[in-house]
Amino acid sequence: MIKNYFQWIKRDWAKVGFIVAIFLTVFMFVFIRQTNFVVFILLINTPLYMFHETEEYVFPGGFGKFFNMDIFKLDTEDEPVNENFIFAINILYIWLLLPLFGMLSLSNVSFGLWIPYFTFFAGVSHIVLAIKAKKTYNPGLIISLVLNIPFGLWSIIYLSNQGLIDQPIFNLHLLIGLLLNLALPVMGGLLYKRHMKDK
Repeated sequence: MIKNYFQWIKRDWAKVGFIVAIFLTVFMFVFIRQTNFVVFILLINTPLYMFHETEEYVFPGGFGKFFNMDIFKLDTEDEPVNENFIFAINILYIWLLLPLFGMLSLSNVSFGLWIPYFTFFAGVSHIVLAIKAKKTYNPGLIISLVLNIPFGLWSIIYLSNQGLIDQPIFNLHLLIGLLLNLALPVMGGLLYKRHMKDK
């Protein structure tokens, strides 16, 4: 049963995430927004990013294919950025790290102040990818423009105005959010080198 469940979640995690994102968004607006607005801002990034994942991997999906064929310029749709890598990264970053540090911010808000920067840079990365691939669209770009970038930027400004971020541009939280995003193309590059070596 555990093995079957794991195979199911590995196959359909992005679809599940879309449903979970709807539930979490409603839950947070009803129960958390009025209680602790700062924590609400940090926690709401998780379901908002799940909507981003939905565009990347469900509607219309194909982000892995885009990266392999349009960024790496390979003929393969599902290598080297494959199902295993996509699953591991998204579960680690979005399903574990974001909610964990969002919850930790209940005891100390500093734990979660990197999250809006991460969301902002994740959105900007899709613009960079579109420019690099010379494509008008890539899976995840619309949600990046509509949600990730504006909400991330607004959150940073709001938290700064509340005195929770001293220097919006020069601080540790920005560095963490940026490095977490930069780690992704680095890992992708390592996958690419291994793939080319094995050919």
